[in-house]
Amino acid sequence: FEGPDVHQELLYDIIRPYGRITSMTKPTPVPAGSLRFVTVTFSRIRPAILAKNCLYGIGVADTTLSTAGTATAPTKTRLMFTYERPLKAHWVRDWMSSHPRIVLPIVAFLLGGLTYTIFDPIRSFFIKSKVMGYFEYQDWRIVKFFRKNVYQKLSFHIVPAMGSSTSAKDSSDTSTSETSPDNKKAPPSSIASAAGEWKERQDAEQALLMYLVDSPSTVAVLHGPQGSGKSKMLAKVLSLTSQLSQNQAASEPRKTVVIDCTEIYKAGTDAGIVTSLAAQTGYWPVFSFLSSMNNMIDLASVGLIGQKAGFSTTVEEQMKEILEVTAGALAQVSEDLKGKIEKEKKANPSKPAKIVVPPTAPAPAAATSDDKEVGAAVVDGKEEGKEGSLIGKAVSNSVNVVSNSVTAVSSSVSAVGSAVQSGVAGASHEFQGLLDKAGLSGDKKEDNKEDIDWALSAHNPGGVPRILDESVNALPVVILSNFAAKNAGKKEDLLDVVAGWAASLVENKIAHVIVISDGRENMRRLAKALPSKPLLSISLGDADPATAMAFVRSKITALGPTQSLTPEDEAWIEKLGGRASDLDTLIHKVQNGLNVRDAVQTIVAQGVGELRKAAFGDDVDDAKDLPWKPEQAWSVLKALAKHDELSYAEVLLEFPFKGDEAALRAMEHAELISINATDGLPISIKPGKPIYRYVFQRLVNDNIFRAVQDIAYNNKAIAAEEATIKKCEEELLTLKTIGLDVGSSVFGGTGATGSRATYLLGKMRDSQEKIVVKEKEVKRLKVVLSTLGAEPPKA
Repeated sequence: FEGPDVHQELLYDIIRPYGRITSMTKPTPVPAGSLRFVTVTFSRIRPAILAKNCLYGIGVADTTLSTAGTATAPTKTRLMFTYERPLKAHWVRDWMSSHPRIVLPIVAFLLGGLTYTIFDPIRSFFIKSKVMGYFEYQDWRIVKFFRKNVYQKLSFHIVPAMGSSTSAKDSSDTSTSETSPDNKKAPPSSIASAAGEWKERQDAEQALLMYLVDSPSTVAVLHGPQGSGKSKMLAKVLSLTSQLSQNQAASEPRKTVVIDCTEIYKAGTDAGIVTSLAAQTGYWPVFSFLSSMNNMIDLASVGLIGQKAGFSTTVEEQMKEILEVTAGALAQVSEDLKGKIEKEKKANPSKPAKIVVPPTAPAPAAATSDDKEVGAAVVDGKEEGKEGSLIGKAVSNSVNVVSNSVTAVSSSVSAVGSAVQSGVAGASHEFQGLLDKAGLSGDKKEDNKEDIDWALSAHNPGGVPRILDESVNALPVVILSNFAAKNAGKKEDLLDVVAGWAASLVENKIAHVIVISDGRENMRRLAKALPSKPLLSISLGDADPATAMAFVRSKITALGPTQSLTPEDEAWIEKLGGRASDLDTLIHKVQNGLNVRDAVQTIVAQGVGELRKAAFGDDVDDAKDLPWKPEQAWSVLKALAKHDELSYAEVLLEFPFKGDEAALRAMEHAELISINATDGLPISIKPGKPIYRYVFQRLVNDNIFRAVQDIAYNNKAIAAEEATIKKCEEELLTLKTIGLDVGSSVFGGTGATGSRATYLLGKMRDSQEKIVVKEKEVKRLKVVLSTLGAEPPKA
């Protein structure tokens, strides 16, 4: 106001025509020299504009009464309109951009909370759906009903092709057709199913069965050479754990999760590793593109605030997150299955709460605690059209376990490695096919009931009842295949993440964990993750000669009535040993028209080429990258060509190893040799495969190759002896400078320096004699090379 204050009623009458007024303040005291003011707030912006433009500078006379009741002359007040200072635009955005140290951590926390509250339950649901098979429409009851009662009865119904498994019955028929002589494509062979099981395999099946029917307390490591039947044995034992149950809910197929570590190793980027693991476990949705974006945000934050905002995470942390969600989903699966079992028990109280496998002989009146630990005898169902074989007799409560010092587990056969990976595009379904045949994806319990009853009555004489807790069948089974560092390359740290997760599963009683591998190299990683308990080591070796011969005879006889084995053929087959992969190769070559002798020689010749490349490399540069020296490989191969096995300690201490244990372990890792251990201590060295002994002999008998390797070996030996002589000479010069003892001489005497000098001279003499012998041998071998091997090496 420029003048006296205007009364509110008068001011309201002047301004109200321009629009609705929401509020009007009273004049407040102001500093001297300043104009008093009233703030008028309109409901909209337009009335404020009109009032300012129309009333600016207007004079208002406020008529008031004097104290005597007479009117005084009116005093005009000039009204000056102006806008109230508006609120600051974009002040939130500006504040956030100017305080990144506060805003970025808050945003990261909010995003993490959003993930845990919204996406993790969704991911857990999809993992559970993958394990339980919610989206497997082939197992839906309505689909089975239409397939059985509609589709198969139509006139245009076509019999499924070989290898299809549309139903449990189809799977059985397919298995029978695969063994038909008219079928050109031979199925994967099983030595155990064709020729009966040898004792070591029975013990392995018993130990694995006892592990699966008991509460998980440790990790089971199933290891053995490729082709030893690890996948088939596991599928069979998994089937039996459900077939033995009398409770319908507990007799459902065991829920399995298979993680193929090879699929993780093959991923080229961190995002590929995370995507591969997520696909195998059913973890979805996965925002792999956010990983690169988070890295960019962290780089930008370093430039802005001098430190990372914490958005980016390492691939190990991302794997841990996926595996933690998977563990939670597996726990939910276990709780749901246990609830179904308890619900069925309440609905059928007459049924026993536990499985009781009766013996043929009368059982004791009261079973003691020791009696309850005796295992039941169970057998496999029909496999490949033949009668099943015995899994085991009564199982002893003592199974072979290994301490934490045992070496680690290597890679698993690729048939199991690609098992049950519906989320990985193009992954093999071979292991799932094995589960189908074993009854894990179809209701085949009734089909195998006669075989199970026969085994219980015929192969458990004088046994005692075996009581099994049905709730154990509610626990999922996690299978880790290809758990090997030789396939991991530079991604070995990922194995520690998987090993720690496996240990947490068994410690928390969430699932049984079975690691399938070709060797024991990575067992140390698992033992480190589970330090308080020993690992359960289950070994599958090669078949014994009688079993291997029976297997080959049965397969060759099935090719036709004209096929038979002569004594000469059997002698050739014995060279292959009991390695199932080599026996399968022999059978395929015989099917293609080769006789047994030519087939075995072809396998040996192929092994020679593979061994040369694996042990010595293609060239000098390739040999430098090998974890062992060529002379080390040659010395072992040459000795194994003469002997069935070598002393581990003797080989380790002598030239060219001289205590280099890493080279021997690397050769075992490459399957050139196998190291036999007793109580965790290496004892002997054998060829990596039974056929390798004849491969070694073929290499040694190659005059050119032998001459080249012997020359290189002798040159290294000569260099080692010359280094010994040089050290002796240097020490003798030192003795000369300090002087010899009184009364002693270089060639004799009783003094300390004289005795030492005599010892050094004798050592030099021995080394010189060895050098002379080696140099003569090198000259002779060079003559052999000059004549292209016409002159055989001197014995």
